[in-house]
Amino acid sequence: MWRTDVVARIINALGLEKVMFEASDPDVFSWYIKNYGPEVNLFVDHSQIVQLESLRSGIWGTKSLWGRVLTYKS
Repeated sequence: MWRTDVVARIINALGLEKVMFEASDPDVFSWYIKNYGPEVNLFVDHSQIVQLESLRSGIWGTKSLWGRVLTYKS
């Protein structure tokens, strides 16, 4: 079971731009992107960089992420 409450407390205390989270598999980094957006700082294995960046840009994703990732800035 993930301690998502701990992640939320860390982000609330320090701010999203000042922390980095380890995401050891696609389910984990998909959760971070779904809940905190494509600019969340994630540390992933080098073999998962393409998959992570594809999720961030919205060109690849699971059913739960499809259409939920917004990559433009105002």
